[in-house]
Amino acid sequence: MSAQEHFTLGSIYEKRGESQLALREYKMALNKDSHFLPAMTRLGELSYVMGHYGQAEKYYQRAIEMSPRNGDLYNNLCWVYVSQGKKLKKAESLISKAMEVTPEHRGYYLDTLGAIYLKQQRYSEAIGVLETAIPFFDETQSNLLGQVYRHLGTAYDRIGEESKAEEAFKKAKEAIDR
Repeated sequence: MSAQEHFTLGSIYEKRGESQLALREYKMALNKDSHFLPAMTRLGELSYVMGHYGQAEKYYQRAIEMSPRNGDLYNNLCWVYVSQGKKLKKAESLISKAMEVTPEHRGYYLDTLGAIYLKQQRYSEAIGVLETAIPFFDETQSNLLGQVYRHLGTAYDRIGEESKAEEAFKKAKEAIDR
């Protein structure tokens, strides 16, 4: 089987919730073609979802080496760090790089930067970037907009702005319920 065929089979397994089989097929795709970016990326994402952060970090770093002009890969690696609350200064640097190489995804990256600031307890800065992120999303991106509002609500809550936190959480719920 080719790298693409292993990748396709892995995608089928992943859709069925058979993560271990998906991982095996993605790895087999890389055995066929060590520079097959879709498999490297899915290995990173699936490892992240499974909580295997060390593996996710490794796969995303390799994916970035393969495709250094893909800001989404930098963003995904940032979420590996944010989820663990570690390497947050590095995550800031990575998200800046993401914005530089893929400026059309700035809204997503501003949300990630806001999440980094939340982890660092830099709540005022988080509020600033999260409020800046909101206009980048429209009604078709309701889950993402909901995520931004959840982060914003958390930031307001942490600085004791209960009414603003409540408003942000209500907007998050409205966005997600669309």
